[in-house]
Amino acid sequence: MKKVKEELIYKKTLIHYIPAVLIPAITNIFLTLGLARILSIELYGEYTYYTSLGVLITSILSQWLVQSIQKFNYSDKDKKEYVFMIIFVKKIYIYSFCLSMMGWICLVFFIGRTDNIASIICSVVMLFTSQSLLAVQVAQYAAEYYVKNIKAINMQQSFYKLISVSLYLILIDNYQLNEIITVISVSNFLNLMLFIQCKEGIKTLFTNKNKKMENFSAQLSMQFKKFILYGLPMTGWFIGSNLLGVGDRIILKIFTDSSKVGIYSANYTLVSMGIGLLVSPLLQAAHPVIMNFGQENKGSDKKISNFIEQLSRKYLAIGLFIVVFLSIYYKKISLLLFGPEYQEGALIIPLTIVGIFLWNYSMYGHKGIELIGKPLKMMKYVIYSAVINLGLNFILVPYLGINGSGIATLVAYSSYAILIKLDSKKNIKWIINYKLILSLLIIYSLALWAISPLVNRILNLAISLTKT
Repeated sequence: MKKVKEELIYKKTLIHYIPAVLIPAITNIFLTLGLARILSIELYGEYTYYTSLGVLITSILSQWLVQSIQKFNYSDKDKKEYVFMIIFVKKIYIYSFCLSMMGWICLVFFIGRTDNIASIICSVVMLFTSQSLLAVQVAQYAAEYYVKNIKAINMQQSFYKLISVSLYLILIDNYQLNEIITVISVSNFLNLMLFIQCKEGIKTLFTNKNKKMENFSAQLSMQFKKFILYGLPMTGWFIGSNLLGVGDRIILKIFTDSSKVGIYSANYTLVSMGIGLLVSPLLQAAHPVIMNFGQENKGSDKKISNFIEQLSRKYLAIGLFIVVFLSIYYKKISLLLFGPEYQEGALIIPLTIVGIFLWNYSMYGHKGIELIGKPLKMMKYVIYSAVINLGLNFILVPYLGINGSGIATLVAYSSYAILIKLDSKKNIKWIINYKLILSLLIIYSLALWAISPLVNRILNLAISLTKT
């Protein structure tokens, strides 16, 4: 009965997660395409470089709390020290954003709009503090299955970001990196503040009576220690995972120039967003369901393994289609979306799509390690993969350029999936449905081969229209 209940919850939440992820993903794709085509390749490369750093810092500052919420909300949500801890951290994000905003305004007023290291730092601080605040808020909603709130906040944010950046690009001629990042950061922050005001009230972030409780300091200390012991290893995992995603751009920046970073990032983003567009709803909806199912069925490892495998079938069905499609038509899709200036990096698409597919698939596989409470293992494996990525980039980029980064990404992401599979034999087994994978690859390959004349005609027509 519990399994049926969790499956029903999964299907119900998935319905809300689909628009919550699809609409923001589509708007982000339009935003990425617009920036890649409007900005110079060098400026676009700088933009992707600093926003990638912002994502990395966001994981450092927020994931220890996000993962703790997802882990302990089921048992601790009614504890006053648990609530106080979350509110306290949110206030730190808010104050940091406001201070950085004031610093940026002063720099623009006294120095001018032109990019300088101080203004870029202020804009990046605004970016990762607003993203951290959003991550914690969404984690709370996800833990409580408030998927309608997640859908609303994600859709609103994507709309505000698209409109604000579009207005900037239309109204301003001399584009500055610090201004683009600031526009995105402010739209994120204002959207979140307005949403919290409508749903809960801003006052909930600044008033808390729990600290007047007897022995509250001791209870708060225990709660913080609990968060740190679980959250820090998980933060290590997210740092490693983000290094997998941004390490290649850091090495490219060292050995090449911003234009190469821009070319690589555009094609890499197509892959990551292509996967994210269609499979992120599955992963986000499955995570809290699996965690709750695992806590309710402790000791039933086989039952948990079968449940995870069953949820992962939808991912395989959608993810493998994306892999086959992009592997066949990567050149024309890159030309259509980004133009001839980015064709140098088209090979990045088939190189990275397999690795990113396996990486996302391993998100199901490592749930067993999460459930047995051994996040240090996950951190260790992702650090191994990050080191492999950085090492191969150092070796391959000087000789192969951006294609060397693509090869490094493929090997590094695949290595994590392999390590998780090997480890799962000792605990909650990760069941990989090889028969289903092979069947889907054959079916998709034959189907796309059969309709390839039609697909090629459509793509050629679309490409010709972009040239007119």
